[in-house]
Amino acid sequence: MKKIQSTCNYCAIDCNLDFYVEDNRIMKVVPTKGYPVNDGFCCIKGLSLDKQLTVKKPSPLPKIRQADGTMKEVPWEEGFQYVADKLKELQAKYGTESVAGISTGQLTMEEFALFGHVMRNYLKTNVDGNTRLCMATAVVAHKQSYGFDAPGYTLKDLELSDTIILIGANPVVTHPIVWGKIKDNHNKKLIVIDPRKSESARNADYWYGLKHKSDLYLYYAIANLLIEKDYIDKKYIEAHTEKFREFKAFVKDYTLSGAAEKTGLSEGQILELVELIHTGKRVSFWWTMGVNQGYEAVRTAQAVINLALMTGNIGRPGTGANSITGQCNAMGSRSYSNTAVLYAGGDFTNPARRARVAEALGVEESVLAEKPTKTYNQIIEGINAGEIKGLWILCTNPRHS
Repeated sequence: MKKIQSTCNYCAIDCNLDFYVEDNRIMKVVPTKGYPVNDGFCCIKGLSLDKQLTVKKPSPLPKIRQADGTMKEVPWEEGFQYVADKLKELQAKYGTESVAGISTGQLTMEEFALFGHVMRNYLKTNVDGNTRLCMATAVVAHKQSYGFDAPGYTLKDLELSDTIILIGANPVVTHPIVWGKIKDNHNKKLIVIDPRKSESARNADYWYGLKHKSDLYLYYAIANLLIEKDYIDKKYIEAHTEKFREFKAFVKDYTLSGAAEKTGLSEGQILELVELIHTGKRVSFWWTMGVNQGYEAVRTAQAVINLALMTGNIGRPGTGANSITGQCNAMGSRSYSNTAVLYAGGDFTNPARRARVAEALGVEESVLAEKPTKTYNQIIEGINAGEIKGLWILCTNPRHS
């Protein structure tokens, strides 16, 4: 058998895998030993690629549906021209935004760049991705907190953190490689905040099983207690944040007793959590879909970010307020305007940002899209309302997923 080393295409971890191939069929998949990301380990999805990718190869040619309902294979040039003519024909007849696109977090960066340019800049229409359905709240939280959308962490931070706080995340099941990094860190305290006693919670040093929909009150109360106890990094706050005084005044109403009543945790548990945050030298906060698809998700993510900012646990190895993603290139969809932001997470109305993006792309500023795209749900609603006449779906299957 021939061994071909490649990368798993499922999620953002990008594990290296050894594919053992015989007669053009994948016979076995083995995680690559010595590779720094996964080092001989991967999840069941990666191990099952031999079953899912060993299929009869279809024709590489595009197909166009004929009047009688059959699909006819055509040369690529004819397929390109057909799609281009149809999109422009629909726009000419029904308006610029009568066509739209739906993308995904599974595309490569180059494909995102091309798709975003064609749909947003050239056709001046809308394209959003299925990444919105899982990551939109984290995107907004990042943008409003940092001014741009880019969680700044690496897997190495899990190895260097001495206090790891998982919020609405269960990496034992959902991110096995992340869990492997946590497990191999023998100099850390592991804290899980989750209504469920998940697999990760059962392996944690501390589990805080709060009531559902109570996260936001808890993090505001923790912020208030950190301020009251003078457990904050004043130098960092002064140098790197804005409007701390207003935030301090806002969280003053979120009391310890109120947090206990709202969350179902005892006052002692909440105070214990505050002390754990304070005594940690390298505290890292990690959240995923429990927050991103939860109640008041944007504000909850921002409340977590604020805890990292006010304690100076950001911008240093082993720290951060970190949203864990799932798709292999969710950031790519946001970087190239496939979702409702200008390139690289900027604002469409920021002249300096527009000028910088235009310069980087080597185009006139007037070429760039002038407003955010319609969002995924708005595109679907537009189809159902008969306003969108043509839909370009790229590398995703909304009928199924």
